[in-house]
Amino acid sequence: MKTDERTKDMWITEDIGERAVIGAPIYIQDSQSFGTICGMDLYPRKFTRKEHHLFKMMADLLGSVIDADIEQRRVESAAVPLVPLGQGVTILPLTGLFSEQRARLVVDKVLRYCAEEDVDYMIIDSSGLITEESEMTDKLLYLIECLILVGAETVLTGVRPDQAQLLHKQNLSADRVAIAPSMPEALRRIGLKLTTSAEELEPSAQEKVEAEQKKEEQEQQ
Repeated sequence: MKTDERTKDMWITEDIGERAVIGAPIYIQDSQSFGTICGMDLYPRKFTRKEHHLFKMMADLLGSVIDADIEQRRVESAAVPLVPLGQGVTILPLTGLFSEQRARLVVDKVLRYCAEEDVDYMIIDSSGLITEESEMTDKLLYLIECLILVGAETVLTGVRPDQAQLLHKQNLSADRVAIAPSMPEALRRIGLKLTTSAEELEPSAQEKVEAEQKKEEQEQQ
């Protein structure tokens, strides 16, 4: 290291003394530099071509593992598409298969989200779930019960006829969870209203009266 122009002036060279170091850069997605895998020999020497090749292989392998981990995190994020509406209300639209692995992921992320964001109401839309008795009902009920235990009131909407039959077999009733036939009704149950942009811009009758009164007062002055 003391004879290599790239390392002779580095503080670590002075610290470790006369030793040989080999390294290979680790690249991840889009050729981003993630770091370096290094090895050290107790005595100064030249590394063989085989050793250089070995370290390059290890660096490539680590890059692939890191890429896979990044992709897994992206998949996990997409698998739990929480939609916050504000005022302590969040929508959880569930789609596809609700497998055991995905159910664990959803429950873990949703419960942590509820604790971090102080969620009061969780609206679960099950209309996009693929119905399979062994893959859906038990896990969906488990999620609902966990939400109840952490203090988040749950409204289940989008229940299709085939799902309703399976959930009925599991003794799901309105006593355990609020059930709404549609998203607007689910929002109404918790005191919210789904409006269009035009409706949001349109003043209410009370606002119109107040505006007219204010206009008259200004004219009198």
